[in-house]
Amino acid sequence: MAALKTKPRALLLFPPVYDFAAFDMFLRPFALLRLAAWLEGGGYEATLVNALDPRDGTTAAVLGFPKRYPDGTGKFFRRIVAKPAALASVPRHYARYGILRESIEEKIRAARPDVVLVGTGMTYWYPGAKEAVECARAAAPGAPVIAGGIYATLCPAHAAAALEADRVVAGPALPALAAVLGELGLPVPPGPLPDRPALIAAGYPGAAAVRLHAGCPLACDYCASSLVSGGFVPGRGEALFGFVRDVHEAFGLDHFAFYDDALLCAPAAGVIPFLEAVIESGLELRFHVPNGMHVAFVTEEIARLMKRAGVRDFKLGFESAAESFHAAHDGKHTPEQFARAIDALRAGGYKPDELAVYILAGLPGQLPGEVEESIRFAAGLGIQAHLAEYSPIPGTALWEQSAAASPFPIAEEPLTQNNTIFPLRSARFTPRRLQELKQLARRLTRSLR
Repeated sequence: MAALKTKPRALLLFPPVYDFAAFDMFLRPFALLRLAAWLEGGGYEATLVNALDPRDGTTAAVLGFPKRYPDGTGKFFRRIVAKPAALASVPRHYARYGILRESIEEKIRAARPDVVLVGTGMTYWYPGAKEAVECARAAAPGAPVIAGGIYATLCPAHAAAALEADRVVAGPALPALAAVLGELGLPVPPGPLPDRPALIAAGYPGAAAVRLHAGCPLACDYCASSLVSGGFVPGRGEALFGFVRDVHEAFGLDHFAFYDDALLCAPAAGVIPFLEAVIESGLELRFHVPNGMHVAFVTEEIARLMKRAGVRDFKLGFESAAESFHAAHDGKHTPEQFARAIDALRAGGYKPDELAVYILAGLPGQLPGEVEESIRFAAGLGIQAHLAEYSPIPGTALWEQSAAASPFPIAEEPLTQNNTIFPLRSARFTPRRLQELKQLARRLTRSLR
């Protein structure tokens, strides 16, 4: 490798996505922005290339700008492409979402990096990560390419073979990434990975991702939080508000999405002082919680603060109305706790049409009747129900059972882990029955509104 300049250059690359459908529900390069902050603290010049940035002018000149919404959500740039052989039987269009490959390579060349760090998302999105590595090879042939993230962590052997990066880092970024940089003869920044992401404009298209806590204290058998994030590490609300204020001032953003798996845990030092700081500031902000909030931690005090601080878009992680489901899979809440949570949210000022729950569908051995009962139970309480199709995740407690039950080769081909194809379909729970349940949920939701 050529001799380094005084200030080494690191490029962080957020890949395009290949899937049957993709909507930008606050999909942001949060982890890469934290790495950028760590690298900057160690003397690097860090550049982010966000291949999902809907503002890219080069791509818009060819495809037109995608439809976006004021809250920072919306469509991505999209092009229909050929389906991979493993998905050939699925009767849906397959597409590439993101900026043009030429634009990615142009941005990489302009950055002239000494090292490229490629993030990886869902396991079944690995074709986008592979393309990102190829772009780095073409546009910065002298720079080593390091891949890490969710797919690299959950499927390290597959990632090493499929991506053909110089290194694949599985698990938490540190200390593994520091060791890799040292092996490559690159400077190693000191200290732990900062919680505060770097303020790089490419990472904040219309809305910002934030995180209060890392990990989750629960151990649900269908969830990979502990595998990807490690154990639960509580954060501090005042520190997070300082970051939110800085992002608001730097980019003029009013919408923020929590990436937490356990937002309401450890509330005394976490979500309560955060919400109080937002209220005291007088800023007109809006907060979104894409991940399901834990029912057992909802209190009237928290609900009241959420309402006043601008938390407008959230769903409870209800999962199922069947007590046997929670006894077997997660131990998340009891019927009494759920009733208390709903009462607390209503007392806190939330109207019935603002309350919604996630219901899981498609777990191994699960019958559609249980899902239907859960949908009707939620509707009976005047609450919207949203179906979340189960995606089998390598390394989780349900993985072996899922691999044995699926008609797809989910253990060999991560593309077939995509919940869009209903990977645990069976004669007792068919794709058609799943669609009927989705229609039921939508119909009952419309009746509530």
